[in-house]
Amino acid sequence: MSIARKLHMFLNQHNAEYELVSHPYSERAMNTAHSACIPVKNMTKAVVLRDNRGYVIAVMPSMNKLMLRWINAKLDRHLNLVSEQELKHLFPDCEDGSIPAIGTAYGMTTCWDDELNSLQDLYLESGNHRELIHMNRNQFKALLQGETHAAISCDPDEMEAYCN
Repeated sequence: MSIARKLHMFLNQHNAEYELVSHPYSERAMNTAHSACIPVKNMTKAVVLRDNRGYVIAVMPSMNKLMLRWINAKLDRHLNLVSEQELKHLFPDCEDGSIPAIGTAYGMTTCWDDELNSLQDLYLESGNHRELIHMNRNQFKALLQGETHAAISCDPDEMEAYCN
């Protein structure tokens, strides 16, 4: 399988500068970072949420934990995780567990974590378990122009001290 069709079309429509990074098959964002030999902090993960107003994709560093209370407060929403079955319906061109971190490609609101602002290079799932999208921070931000960003996640090792 190659890069997800909708994602590929979106990137082309926006003349995005990116490269595909091939890696051995892996699942879960942190495992993928190790498999692709990239820093874990540069690997993003996407968490799909919904409420009665629709869907939101939360994007954060792969090692972080989404703080649902924070994103709900920032967006003034009542978001909850979607089911695996919903993910299959929402992302039919993606393999299970390989959701791209650009919700706008799928007509969804995207809220990205401010921690991504400190990284020069970002890696995103491409819709399959053998390739990543690599782009610089400015390109990522340009693709998500107008989308909300905020502190929405926390490193689990720091949760006790900073995230409560």
